[in-house]
Amino acid sequence: MRITAVRVFQLEGRPRSGLSLYEIARGGRAPNEVSPHRWTFTEIETDAGLTGLTHGGSADVKAAGSLLVGEDPTRIEHLWQKLYDALRPNVRPVALLDLALWDLLGKIHDLPVYRLLGGPTRERIPAYAAMLGFSVDPAAAARASVEWLGRGFRALKWYLPCNAADGAAGLDRNVALIAAVRAAVGDGPGIMVDCLLSDPRANSVLYATELARRLEPYRPTWIEEPLPFDDLDGHVRLARATRVPIAAGEHHYTRWQIKALLDSGALTVLQPDPNAAGGLTEMRRIIALASTYGAVVVPHANESCRNALHLLFAQQPATCPLAEWGVRINHDVQYFWKDFYEPQDGAFALPAGPGFGYAIDPEKVVSRTDL
Repeated sequence: MRITAVRVFQLEGRPRSGLSLYEIARGGRAPNEVSPHRWTFTEIETDAGLTGLTHGGSADVKAAGSLLVGEDPTRIEHLWQKLYDALRPNVRPVALLDLALWDLLGKIHDLPVYRLLGGPTRERIPAYAAMLGFSVDPAAAARASVEWLGRGFRALKWYLPCNAADGAAGLDRNVALIAAVRAAVGDGPGIMVDCLLSDPRANSVLYATELARRLEPYRPTWIEEPLPFDDLDGHVRLARATRVPIAAGEHHYTRWQIKALLDSGALTVLQPDPNAAGGLTEMRRIIALASTYGAVVVPHANESCRNALHLLFAQQPATCPLAEWGVRINHDVQYFWKDFYEPQDGAFALPAGPGFGYAIDPEKVVSRTDL
């Protein structure tokens, strides 16, 4: 079997509605602004008629795909290295093509990807509800938290609305959000705190330290990306100054960048994303590396939800205890699939196959544009 082509295409669907709409301004859209579902995909074709598919794609991915034409798609390690050697430091095309190759390999063997990876290691994986796109008004956030805990989740992640540029009033808003959520849900559920929405590039170590210390009474499970992504020394200083565990890694790629994070000792939780860090092939290496440091890996998985879950179901719970469920973003990201994969009673069940188990529903496609 040989690869004959790599296609990258954008699909547009019907207008977003319900949980796929954001209650906050995001990505240039106003709160609750309606626009079509619109996402890009990458597909690898073979001379046997089987294809491998993944969410995501770009002109760079299409160009990189030419390196795969004529190759044996089952030689995934060889192909990963070929792509990486040709493209580094641009890792995202490597990641997306690798994911499409794993989907294809599963279809070749008629197996779900987690079986190819040596799983399953368990039947269910607990998920936390990531509340990106929900209102960050404290009262509204408190109500939403109670609602989603009522659906079986035992942990939620809230996105802080302010950074250091918003001054003391902004810091008070951040703390008020988490205080309201904790008061509403009680002592038991986990609360993760994410600084990405407010842009942590404005945050100094002094600001992040004050923020973390003021959040300590509400016992956050972790505080995520509180500083500029590349400020490794700042993360080290922050970790020494607070009892709140630090999480990061969504914007770090390959085992070498992750090793620098691990060597620093700043992070308790690593969050590389299969769509960016190098695909499943590199994520396996990252998780193995993290396990030797005693670190926990909870992949960032908004766009890569199902890909990440196949990977997690082949890992040990001590290193990978938890999965992310982006509530609103998945109602957008998964729109074009024939099925909808989501946690039940707060946990993911084993995903279907073969491959990653998803397929595009042509009835949902209004238009297709090939890159």
